[in-house]
Amino acid sequence: MASTLLSPMVDYYNDEEDLDSVDEDDDRSFRGRDSEEDTEDASETDLAKHDEDDYVEIKEQMYQDKLASLKRQLQQLQEGTLQEYQKRMKKLDQQYKERLRNADLFLQLETEQVERNYIKEKKAAVKEFDDKKVELKENLISGFSSHNH
Repeated sequence: MASTLLSPMVDYYNDEEDLDSVDEDDDRSFRGRDSEEDTEDASETDLAKHDEDDYVEIKEQMYQDKLASLKRQLQQLQEGTLQEYQKRMKKLDQQYKERLRNADLFLQLETEQVERNYIKEKKAAVKEFDDKKVELKENLISGFSSHNH
């Protein structure tokens, strides 16, 4: 069985008629080289055109994907479910609460200051009233005594 497999190969290499036809094929392929190069150039042009079409198609797909993504984000924003929106709203809410807390603290401090000033003014008014009352009594007493003498 092995000899039948090998014999056609041996016959192929020993057959001179086949070798001559191979040489003729080489001559024909050499003569036809210009047209093959033209075909290769045309194929390269077709490939370049195909690559350009693929590039445009990929760019268009990227554009459509980006557009769809932006539309989805806009929809989420309008619904209030966009993660970036929620994150920023949480931060904004924290800033708002902190500002209210600071305003309340400021109001409390200002109120305490006004109350201290009020108490101080009230004490000063009471002291001034008492001092003038004493002075008035003293002036009246001294006026009576100067008229009596």
